[in-house]
Amino acid sequence: MALSDTVALAISGVGTAGIIWFVLATVLFLKEEKKDHWFFIPVLAAGGTSWLMVEKIIKPLIARPRPTFEMGAIILGNNLPDYSFPSGHATIAWALATVLAHKEPKWKTFFFILAFLISFSRMYIGKHYPLDVIGGGLLGWGIGRLSIDKTAKYLSRLFK
Repeated sequence: MALSDTVALAISGVGTAGIIWFVLATVLFLKEEKKDHWFFIPVLAAGGTSWLMVEKIIKPLIARPRPTFEMGAIILGNNLPDYSFPSGHATIAWALATVLAHKEPKWKTFFFILAFLISFSRMYIGKHYPLDVIGGGLLGWGIGRLSIDKTAKYLSRLFK
């Protein structure tokens, strides 16, 4: 296996279930001098909403086959039995990159480069079409923004 294949599989694996984003959120929380315990609410809202929207609503509704089933594409890693559009990895990556970038603006470039790499890796390893990751990225960014805005509004009303 080529080095680029190994790197793409590793990046894709890092994005699985959004685990890297929750690790990064925990690191950001732990390094703060003044702990913002409410910080995890938009993180959980963005991650949970992304997963729910993609896996339980949009993918079954659109039911677009993955490239391996439609084109006989060669993939790296396991062949997945579910649908392709939108990419769950891309949706979660962009949603949580948006939330973390809002929390820690000086790390914004890092978060969005990581989201891009996770998204690109899904195409590289043959799991998604370009439109799957573009659609997932846009959906994720929107979910991230809504999570920031709605949780801030809710928390400000709750603690008036």
